[in-house]
Formats: sequence, structure tokens, C-alpha cells
Amino acid sequence: MQKKQFAVIDIGSAKITALIGERGVNGTFVIKARKEFVYDGYSEARFFDVAGVKQILFSAAEFLSAGNRTPFSTVYVGVPGAFTEVFVKESQISFPAKKKIDISDVNRLLDAAFVKRSVNSVLINHSAIVYELNDYRRFADPVGAESEILKGKLSFITCDNYFMETVKNTLVALGFNTVECVSVALSEALYLLEPETRDRVAMLADVGHIATTFSLIQGDGILFQKNFDYGGGYISAEISRRLDTDFDTAEQLKRKVNFSAAGDGAREIIRLQDGQCFDAEEVRQAIRDSIDGFCGDISEAMEDSGYAIPDYVPLTITGGGISYLRGAKERISDRLGCAVEIVAPKVPLMDEPTESSILSVLELAISNEGE
Repeated sequence: MQKKQFAVIDIGSAKITALIGERGVNGTFVIKARKEFVYDGYSEARFFDVAGVKQILFSAAEFLSAGNRTPFSTVYVGVPGAFTEVFVKESQISFPAKKKIDISDVNRLLDAAFVKRSVNSVLINHSAIVYELNDYRRFADPVGAESEILKGKLSFITCDNYFMETVKNTLVALGFNTVECVSVALSEALYLLEPETRDRVAMLADVGHIATTFSLIQGDGILFQKNFDYGGGYISAEISRRLDTDFDTAEQLKRKVNFSAAGDGAREIIRLQDGQCFDAEEVRQAIRDSIDGFCGDISEAMEDSGYAIPDYVPLTITGGGISYLRGAKERISDRLGCAVEIVAPKVPLMDEPTESSILSVLELAISNEGE
């Protein structure tokens, strides 16, 4: 029997990716078609070029339709953290007598807990940080357990109307009957981090080209989220400014050095293919200063969360912004005083941090439909 295929669109800060995929063996994926569209991106929850985004969505819809003999009625869209808000609420429901809890009880708890906080946003995801029964037993999934009450510490994620109107409404107009918008941050947390890691508490930073989302995670939910403008493009811009060169040259220089390397006193020169030469230590220092600014943003986010994060909890980093920079992990660990780990999908030939967002959304799509 042919496996069900899923259409996914991922909205990154430098490119929009359209993908058709299905479940492979051992939890992997089979990618049937994929196309990337470079665009101007976004800042402070606003696209730089709305008309350009809509034109790309038109091209992406055409691509997805051409890649499948049966037109997709549903498309899953990964919503970047910049367009979402996370809030946590504790709730409780009671039963007349002890009963075996079923999924309808869980849904009733979630429905009772959610209160719309703004007319400018819509709920796109809800999940549990932890459930608790009347004898203080705590569960990640209480279905099947017996209790007279069901408590939950619940996480809700909303998406602002601006994104929904720009992206979802455009895709509906292009012929998709259902547009499922899902949080990229939650998708990555559930896919990239093991359940036992999340059960304690976990930190995940998705660093893109011009945007970063920091998430504090527990159980199957996000405790706290903060978004700020920072990414690989900011590092290149700093190199460009310091060395008085163009952005494309700065991008090349960024990839040439191990910026944590200590020199031996001799001047090291980087020579590019076009013959340009640059002082390697000047490039390193520009990267160091930019990374230190990122560490300040992360420290502020950790403090703003209001949670006492244990020292043993590592900062996990994904995305294509800084994961590939040689020396980045060591520099960040030194500045923050905690372990730093780079995480990526455990999928052959796609085990790169740049693949985290699109494959996490694909995994959520497959899981949601029970495939």
C-alpha cells in the first residue's frame, strides 16, 4: 500500500522551503520533492516584502501540486517563533467518582484552560508540560490512569493574525482546503530532544539567518519563549563593517576561520579565490564580538524566563545561523558557563542543523495524522 504523502512549507528568515515527504523506515523520511525560495525575510514579526512572500507562496503551491498526482488538500506550515506567543496556565477538572481517564477528558482540560488573550492572534498549538492526578502522581500522558481529578500545567501557542492573513489566507486562496499552521519551536523541541531530556527541563535556541528563537521546554510543552533579531547574517554584517568589505565577501570569510583558534603571534592571512587578502585575526575578532552579543541575548532570555535553570542543563542550538561555525560552541559555552550542544535530525543525509525546522514540521504532520 502506498504511504500517505504530506505537503509542508517552512518559513525561514532567509528562505521559504516547500517539501513533499512521507514516513520512511525506522522513523526516517522519504523526500519526494523539495524546492527552496530565497527571499528578504522578516524582522520584528513583519515581512520585509509581503507581496514577495505571496508570490513565493504561489510558486510553492504550484510546485507542491506538480509534485503529486493527487492535489494536496492540506498543507502544514511552520510558523517561526517571531510570529508566535507562548503562555502557560494551570488547570483542573473533577469527576463525580474515580474513573479511567480518556482522551476526551484531556481535551476537556485543555479547552477549559484556554482563554483567548487577544483578538489579534489565534491558537495554533497546545500541549502539556505535565499532568497530575489526585494522589500527586505525575504523567506525561494520563490516558488510562484512574483518578477523581485531572490537573495540568499546560502550554498554549498563538500565532498573530498578520501571519495568518499573509500566509494562511494566501494558501487557502491558492486551493488548499486546510492550512495547518504549527509552531516551529514546539515541532523542533518534540522532534530533536529526547523525552527524558525534556522531562527535566531543556533549552533550545534556533538560530537562523536573521532571527533567533529561544525556548525553555519541559515535558511536551514550551515553558517560555523569547525571540530576537540575530543570526548568521548579523555576523557577516559585522565582518563587513569591520573590514570595510561587501556582504558576500564577509560570508566567505566567516566560513574560512576557526574563530576560537589562538594565534602563534605570526600574522595569518586569508586569501580568497578572487585574490583578496584579509587579516584572519580581524575576522576572528569580529565574529567573537558578534557571538558575545548573542550570548548576552541568551543570558537575558534565561533571566526573563523567571525559572531557575540548573547549571547542568545544556543550551542546545540548531538552525543554520551559527551551528556550522568552527569554535562557536566553545565560545558560547565559555561565555554562558554551561555546556552547549549542536542538535540536528538523526536522519541519514539530512543530519544537519539547517534541516531541523522543515523535518520537525514534517514529523509533526505525520504524527498528527497517525502515520
